[in-house]
Amino acid sequence: MKYKKHIFYWLFPFVLMLVACSREDVVFDSIDSSPTPNNNEEPEVMYGCNLLKNGGLEDWEVVPIGMYDYIIDWLPHNNGNVKMEWVTVCEGKRSAKMKSLKTGSSARVDQCIPVIPGDRIRIRFNYFVEQWKTNGARTYCYFRTKAVESSTIPTDELKAFYSDNDYYVIRGGGYGIKYLPHSTGIWQTFDETIVVPPTANYFVFGVNSYYGTTIYIDDCYVGGEIRHSDYSARDDLSNEKQEESR
Repeated sequence: MKYKKHIFYWLFPFVLMLVACSREDVVFDSIDSSPTPNNNEEPEVMYGCNLLKNGGLEDWEVVPIGMYDYIIDWLPHNNGNVKMEWVTVCEGKRSAKMKSLKTGSSARVDQCIPVIPGDRIRIRFNYFVEQWKTNGARTYCYFRTKAVESSTIPTDELKAFYSDNDYYVIRGGGYGIKYLPHSTGIWQTFDETIVVPPTANYFVFGVNSYYGTTIYIDDCYVGGEIRHSDYSARDDLSNEKQEESR
């Protein structure tokens, strides 16, 4: 009995090693036998950083003499139809209040940014409808071959490139919608994607509000597919291109 007990203590460490090795084999076997990913599946499209400068509409320049509020880094429109707002805000401390002051004019916010031909971009912003009349408000975006306004791609060319439903993403209320959906008194989100035409190197993101309608815009975003490293390189040129587009 005593002899058997000594044999057990002598063999015990080897038994533990055998158990450990067998368990390790099981782990590796389970890894090796895991299913192979389906390479035919379309990867989820991811979008990168905001190409718009001051997309949150936090930075403004106020000119009391002319009663004009300018959104820094955005294209200026000297008609007094866009004002800095600090009460009706979705995020942060400020938003843009858009209200046309007379028939035939519109309140407009827009910004020109570089994009990549053939890429898909995501357009997103929040808006709050206070008052709505007739045509109300819609996106009003352009594509350009160069940063300057004279290089704007004609509407007919855009309509030939896009389907009717896709066209409403850049000149309407979203896919297949002519004007922004306009439930009053709540913040709503516009969130769509669109392919950049093959001749376009610049995109002018814009929103128009027409006479009789009052809306607030906040948290504007335009992003390109992150598979393109070109966007990070083009960011270095953004300031220069913004100046050209003014």
